[in-house]
Amino acid sequence: MLYYFENLPEDKTQVGGKAYMLAMMAQMNIPVPNGIILDAMPSDRELEEVYQFAKDGEYSLAVRSSATGEDSKENSFAGQNSTFLYVDNDSDLKRAITDCFNSINKESSKAYRQHFLGSSKEVPMNVVIQRMIDPSFSGVYFSKDPRGKFKSWMLEYIDGVGEDLVSGKRTPTILSESQRVSPDITSEQIDEIIRCAKLVEDKYQDDFDIEWAIDKKGIVYLLQARPITAKASISNLKRIGHEELERLESIYPQDTVWDGQTFAEWTTAPTTLTTEIWANSFRKDQAFDKALQELGYVGFSKDECLMDEVFGRSYINLSKLGQMYFGPIPYTIEPIPRPHLKFHFSKVTPHILMKTPQTMWRMLKVGLSINTHRKEVINDATKALVDISVINKRPYDSKIYQDWTLEDLLSRFSKESSLFSERTLVWPYILISLTETTIQTLISLLKSIYTPQEADHLIKRWSGAGINSETFKMGLYFKKACAKPNARHNFLARYGHRGPGELDLSAKRWAEIGDDAFYDYPLEKYVKEKNNHTLDDVEAEIMAMKSFKKTLILEEWKILKDLLELREKWKMAILKPYAHIRYLCLEIARRYKLDDLNDIFYLHIHEIKNFKSSYLSLIRERKHKIEMFRNFNFSTVTSLREIKSVIDGNEEASSSNLVGEGLSSGMVRGKVVVINNPSNWKEIEWPENAIVVAQSTDPGWTPVFTKASGIIVERGGVLSHCAIVAREMGIPAVSGIKQCHIKFKGGEDVFVDGNSGSIKLMQ
Repeated sequence: MLYYFENLPEDKTQVGGKAYMLAMMAQMNIPVPNGIILDAMPSDRELEEVYQFAKDGEYSLAVRSSATGEDSKENSFAGQNSTFLYVDNDSDLKRAITDCFNSINKESSKAYRQHFLGSSKEVPMNVVIQRMIDPSFSGVYFSKDPRGKFKSWMLEYIDGVGEDLVSGKRTPTILSESQRVSPDITSEQIDEIIRCAKLVEDKYQDDFDIEWAIDKKGIVYLLQARPITAKASISNLKRIGHEELERLESIYPQDTVWDGQTFAEWTTAPTTLTTEIWANSFRKDQAFDKALQELGYVGFSKDECLMDEVFGRSYINLSKLGQMYFGPIPYTIEPIPRPHLKFHFSKVTPHILMKTPQTMWRMLKVGLSINTHRKEVINDATKALVDISVINKRPYDSKIYQDWTLEDLLSRFSKESSLFSERTLVWPYILISLTETTIQTLISLLKSIYTPQEADHLIKRWSGAGINSETFKMGLYFKKACAKPNARHNFLARYGHRGPGELDLSAKRWAEIGDDAFYDYPLEKYVKEKNNHTLDDVEAEIMAMKSFKKTLILEEWKILKDLLELREKWKMAILKPYAHIRYLCLEIARRYKLDDLNDIFYLHIHEIKNFKSSYLSLIRERKHKIEMFRNFNFSTVTSLREIKSVIDGNEEASSSNLVGEGLSSGMVRGKVVVINNPSNWKEIEWPENAIVVAQSTDPGWTPVFTKASGIIVERGGVLSHCAIVAREMGIPAVSGIKQCHIKFKGGEDVFVDGNSGSIKLMQ
């Protein structure tokens, strides 16, 4: 049926939040571009009436979706369904109406409904057809600042059409009650926006965000009004923040410090099962404990977990870690700039004094043992790698378990999860520990010859251009597979167990993505570039040093090179059984008839083994909580005091702080592309020089790396897989830019200096 704005019944709410609010505002005499609403595909008669409506206004229309539940208090459905602007003829109008109705079946819209409504089932779609405003300025008015920075309303705008503002492609000008002077918008126009918004707020007794536009004649129009989404409202986020802070304060001392560098490559807040499997490896008699004892350290003295969940993220508790190395000592583990011990006189107790001789002996013994036996450990780790590669030689096929009984599936899932946490991760943890020890020794030697900055630069360059990592080989093979389609099968056979966001079990592997994992890469360009990368002769460079310490430096470099390359090979190996944990879970989810198979990853191991239908509501709660935790971002190394300061509003994050740590040298200027979900990389319109901005990356971002001219991340150290691959590929990269994936909207013109670790916004 067809409704004009002025005659839509007030109880006709099922036309969707967008259409309903536009009609209601029009009936309140608020300036809204005139329009009509279709609640189904129009009949021929109705279509003729729509054509006549268009011609009466000399055409130029906006055709907009309005699904049931869209723009509601609970869910905005922002950007999930289609909109068409400047429609100016009958054939385009008919096509736009059809496409708008069909957009309810887009994958992004289905995924949104599944996530927020618990079902991807189709909901009724309605279409709004309005006069198109050709705006001088467009913007959004919030009755309450959704960031919580301003106490009352805020308003943001750009010149021209507002799509680039709403989609985040352009950075807006922001006005507020305390700062309402604009060079573009008059005081009267601002007052008119506020007046109209106040009418809506008073009628519906709620806080709203309202899209508006000012046409070429200076007339203000309201284009959309929706209640500020309850789930992400400032008050709700503050409540969740304070609840989590209270939980942390009830468990941990005020001086607790956490290090998130171990998990810096986790690109999203991990799912429940992912967190549990990795946390189990940091318990007594599990992988990390065994790694410590293998190296001669004390290990766990009681049954506790070293890995803590802090606002949905995973951190190592440094306050517990110190004693696991040498027992009771008056030291703490300080992670910056590299993990090291720091003495605290306040921690000296009679008990510690009594244990000091034994502790000092252990420290000397372990230090000597590690330094003299690193090569043996590397040889043992290499042999173990061969063994695990043979054991894990299984196809990377998510359908491999479809003929198994549920009982067999659950039994194998339990076994695979247990083995991964207890045994599979032992050697990787040993190699990580030895890498940190070796790099500290190498840095100390280099600093005795060069300045700290020069020593740091050498380490970064050598660990990129001086090693031939498995991840870099994967990147080269990926380019080959893009250029040569007949090589794609072999690529998937070799690397199919990996993929974007691979450390989380909910992320698809390349074997599941198939041909969609690749893009068309010109063969002649591949042939031209494939031999561009050559390894630096670091050994020759060291031997050319004019220092008697060069022999020691060379020895340490050879060991570090072996450790870094072996670490990459082990990561390649451990992700094979890890992928099979995912495949087992997906098949179990099918047996449980879950609408969204990925819901299985929001359950604990014992819940998967003893599934109940009542867990469905538990899954929704956990998904919602993890989604909310994504709004909270703390330093990679954080403390309970810092978290409390941020949550209580006593610390302001500086939006102008664009100095971090250079991960990969070089300088480049380009346009920002913000990526929160690497799986969507093919949908991006890539600029010529793309500067990828993300919270963190992992080697599964290989397709993204091949498109990037520069990288900016919040998390990731100089020896992270991301950093090494960026250096190998010659991509300038900077980390430590706090909340960069939130501060940047996309499209900004920036200059990335990987040498100094600075980012400059260009005008």
